[in-house]
Amino acid sequence: MTVAAASAPQRRLSQLDFVVLSLYWVAIGYLWNSLTALILPDMIIQLVGRANEGVAASFLKGLGTLVAVTWQPIVGGISDRTVTPWGRRRPFIAAGTAGDLIFLVGIALAGNYWWLVVFYFLLQLSSNTAQAPYQGLLPDVVPAGQRSSASGYYGVANLVGIAGGVVGAGLLLGHLGRTAAITSIGVVLLVAMLVTVFRVPDRAVPVASGFRSLKELLGTTFGIPLRNRPFVWLMASRLMIFMGFGGLQNFAFFYFDNVFFRHDSKATALAASTLLGFSIAIAAVVSWPASRLSDRTGRRPLIAVAGLFGALGTLVLVFSHYQFLPDALIRPLAHFLKLPELAAQATLTGIVIGVGLGMFFSVDWAFIQDIIPAHEGGLYMGFSNIATAGAGIIAVFIGGPLLDLFNRGPKILGLPGGFPVVFSLFVVWFVIGSLSILKVPERRRV
Repeated sequence: MTVAAASAPQRRLSQLDFVVLSLYWVAIGYLWNSLTALILPDMIIQLVGRANEGVAASFLKGLGTLVAVTWQPIVGGISDRTVTPWGRRRPFIAAGTAGDLIFLVGIALAGNYWWLVVFYFLLQLSSNTAQAPYQGLLPDVVPAGQRSSASGYYGVANLVGIAGGVVGAGLLLGHLGRTAAITSIGVVLLVAMLVTVFRVPDRAVPVASGFRSLKELLGTTFGIPLRNRPFVWLMASRLMIFMGFGGLQNFAFFYFDNVFFRHDSKATALAASTLLGFSIAIAAVVSWPASRLSDRTGRRPLIAVAGLFGALGTLVLVFSHYQFLPDALIRPLAHFLKLPELAAQATLTGIVIGVGLGMFFSVDWAFIQDIIPAHEGGLYMGFSNIATAGAGIIAVFIGGPLLDLFNRGPKILGLPGGFPVVFSLFVVWFVIGSLSILKVPERRRV
C-alpha cells in the first residue's frame, strides 16, 4: 500500500492509509503513558520512598521538559529543510527510535535514582528526535479536506497507545514485573517505526534551504511560531488542557496508593490502570463522532467543552472517597476488579474524564493544521510539543512539591491534604484552557 505524498497530486486517503499513518502515534502513546503513569512512579517509590516521591518525580520530569520544549522544535525545523535520498523525515524517525530502544534498556537496569535521571533524559532526547519529524510527515500526506478524518484517526491512535500503556503495560508490570513492561514498549516502538518508514512515502519538497547558522536556526525555531497569534492562543489552550489531563494521569497512581492501598503496589497499579482504562475506552467511543461533528460546529466549541468535562471529572475524583453511587453498581464492579468498593467507585470517574479526553483528541490535530502554514509541519508541530509531551511534565513539576508539602499537613476533605490542593489546580488549568480557545479564530479549510 502507498499513501499520497504532499509533493504529488494528493488523492483521498482510504481507511487503511489512515491506519498506517497513525501507527507511530500508538507507539508514542504507549511509551510515555506506560512510563509516566505506572513504571516511573513505581520506580520512584522504590528508589526514594514515599516521603520524597513528589519532589523526585518533579525533578525527573522537569528535566525532561527542557528537552521537550527545546529539542523537538529544533529537530522539527531541521527536518523541514532536510534533503536525503531517504526523504526529509524518515532518517530522524529511524534514528530516534533506535535511541529509544537503547535508553529503555538503561532505565530497566537503573539501580539508583540518579541513573534513572540520566537514562530518562537521554530517552527524552531520542524520542523527541523521532516525534517532531513524524508529526511533520502527517500534514505532508493528508489532503486539507480530510483533516477532520485524520484528526479522528490520530485521536483514536493516541488513545489506543494510552490504553496499551496504562492497561497492557500495567498488567505486565503487576504480574510479570518491570522488565516485561519495558520490553513491551520497545517491541511496540520498533514495529511502528518499521511500518512508518517503509510504508509511508516521504517525498515532500523541503520548505527552504538548510539553516546557515545557529542564530538563524534558533531565531526561526523560536521566533516564527510566536508571531502567529492564533497559533499562540491555541498553544496556550492546548497547554492548559493537556496539563490537566497529564496531571490526572501522573498523580492517579499516587492518589490510589495514598488513599486506598498504602504499601500494595499491585493493587495500586490495577486501580490506576482501570481508571485510565475507563477514560480511554470512553474517549475512543467519543473521538470519531466528535471529529465529524467539528466539520459542522467548528473545532473551537468542542475543545472548550472538552476542557470543562476534564474539570468536572477531576472534581468528581477528588470526592470519590465518599460513596455517592448505589451499592448495586459499586459492589459488582468491586468484586470483578477485586478492589475495595470506594476504590472501584473512584475508577468510574474515568467515564467523565474520557468524554473530555475523546472530544479534545478528536479535533486538536485538525485545528492546528487549519492555522499553520502548509509544509512547515515539522517546525510548528515540534513547537506544539511544548503543550504535548511537556504538559504532563510541567504538571508534575508544579504539582509534585505541592503534593509533598500539603501531605505533611492536616487532612483536607478527609484526604491527605496534597490531593485536594493539587486536583483543584488541575480544575483551574482545565477552565483556563477552555476559555483560552475562544481567542482562536476558526479558519477551516475545505
